[in-house]
Parts: sequence; structure tokens; C-alpha cells
Amino acid sequence: MNWLYDNFISDFLVIVIQWIVRFIGEYSIAIILSMLLVRFVLLPLDLKSKRSMKQMAALGPEVENLKKRYANNPEQLNRKVQELYKERGISTMAGCIPMLITLPLLMAFYGALRSIAAEQTMALVLRAAENGAANTQLTSWLWVRNLWQPDSGSAGIMPTAAEFLSFLQQNTSKITPQAMEILKTKGLISYSSGILAVNEPAYTALSKALVAANGGTGYANGWFILPVLSGGTQFLSQWIALRKGPKEQQQQGKMMLYMFPVLSGWICLTSNSMFAIYWTFSNIYAMLTDLIFNFFYERKQKRLEIASRKVS
Repeated sequence: MNWLYDNFISDFLVIVIQWIVRFIGEYSIAIILSMLLVRFVLLPLDLKSKRSMKQMAALGPEVENLKKRYANNPEQLNRKVQELYKERGISTMAGCIPMLITLPLLMAFYGALRSIAAEQTMALVLRAAENGAANTQLTSWLWVRNLWQPDSGSAGIMPTAAEFLSFLQQNTSKITPQAMEILKTKGLISYSSGILAVNEPAYTALSKALVAANGGTGYANGWFILPVLSGGTQFLSQWIALRKGPKEQQQQGKMMLYMFPVLSGWICLTSNSMFAIYWTFSNIYAMLTDLIFNFFYERKQKRLEIASRKVS
């Protein structure tokens, strides 16, 4: 299942994010700018979907009449509803665009930021091993002390020895043999009978020194704020999108309205803080575009209604 988030799209996003970082030197801003850039490119499709959903919602009363008329003939009902949409120039497939955009983007950004987190975590350990912990700076953001760790009150600022071993095993394709050789030379890892192991005393001493040098001794990496924000903004963005949509969509989306925010909060709680930043600001973007679109769409409809009354 790795192909869902480890593919050419995530590879392209890594290039985009790293390119932006070279100019501004700040990962948190780079991820927000890259999200906005991708969303801007996809904006025409998004607007087409929103317009289609509004048109479908406006036909709600006519669809309800068809349901009453063909209550005992589901096949005929479905055919008549499709004919009604076709007659009014409404594409039912356009309503699927948000899901077709959001989920692949979510997985692609997850994969891209997972890849960057692996690269930066490895670079952090190597710099501390070669240059000394006192000369190594953590990548922090507001209350988060290390962006490559979760924003959690139960997560360490640096991975534990067991977590670092798991990290090495999961990212073998992203870690160069040269980097592994440096870790071995510095006594941080070893190979016994071909089995990779982390030298726990040496690694723990290095990570503690690194945390202490950055003023983090005795602190967790975060305070659960980003996971809560990601879940909360996910709920609000879905609620705003559903509240004025077609009744069928509202009924189908009720379960996801509560399940998806919980799922997104859990994913952000167990992922690096960079992904939680992306997901939170992506939800905020979705809310704002929905609110702005609804405002201008409703104003246009009111003008059309007033014009039609004057003509009649």
C-alpha cells in the first residue's frame, strides 16, 4: 500500500517544498505556500464542483417530487433524476471532484512530508554526531520543539533508541550507505550477524545532549494543539461544505462529518508536526474558499431573481 503515498506525485511535492525552502529557509511557511500553489492550480476544478453542487441543491424540491411520484420504481426514479440533471446541464460527476482532489493530495503530502522528515531526522543525528550536540540546532516552530516529531505531550523531542531503530528499518530506501557508515563509525549502530541494531547508550546520550543544548530537557515535543486543530478545522470545513449542499449529500456525509475529523486528528497525532501544519491550513483554505464562493454565488442568485421579477 506504500504506493498510495510514495509515488511520483509525492516525489514532485518534495522537490517543490525543498525549492521553496531554499528561498525562504522556513519549512512551516514552505509547506503552506506549496499547499496554496497546488490548490490554486486545482481551483478551476474546485469551483466547477461547488457550482454543480449548488445547482443540484437548487433542484431539491423537483427531485423530492420525483421521489414521491416514482417511490415504487427505483430504476425509473434514478433515470428521471439523471434526465433532470442532464436537462439542466448539471454533471453529477462534478460533485465527486472534492473527494478525488482531497484524498490523493492528502496522501501525496503525507508521503512527501514523511520523506522530508526522514531526511531531516537523519541529517539532525549525523550533524550532532559529527559536529557535537551543542552545535546542532533543532527545527522548531512556535510551541513545537522539533518539527519532525509529532505535536504530542507524550512524544519525545527526539526519537527513543527503539523508535530510531524502527525509523532506520522503515526508511532503508531513503538513507544512503554513506550515512549508515557514519552512524556505525560513531558507534550509534552496529550489525551483529547481519542484523541492524542501535547502540542504545550511545544514541540516548547523544539525543539527550541534543535536547539539552536546545533547552528542551524535561519537556515533551508539543501539547496536542495541532492534532486538535486539524480535527476541529476538518469538522468545520466539512460542515460548511455540507450545510447548503444537496440533501442526499448531507445524509451521506453525516457519518464522515464525525469520523473523518477523528481520523485526521489521530493521523496528525502520530505523524510529524509538518504534516499536521499542512492538514490544518489545508482545512482553513477549504473553509475560506467555501465561504467566499457561497457569498458571491448567493449574491449572484439574488440579482438574477430580482431581474426575473422585473421582467415578469
